[in-house]
Amino acid sequence: MFTPNEIGAQLMHIERSQNERNVDVLEEDDPAAVAECVQQFMLVKDLLTAPMLGTS
Repeated sequence: MFTPNEIGAQLMHIERSQNERNVDVLEEDDPAAVAECVQQFMLVKDLLTAPMLGTS
């Protein structure tokens, strides 16, 4: 469906946008919300860039 390069490029774009929003949220003093958002993004990023997904 999408090449690894296309996925990587989109993830970099999303991560940059997210970092800009996180700065705004941190200025409002809500580090817990930022941490949760970053954690969720990293999980999705790891799943999308994993060479092979297994089953548990």
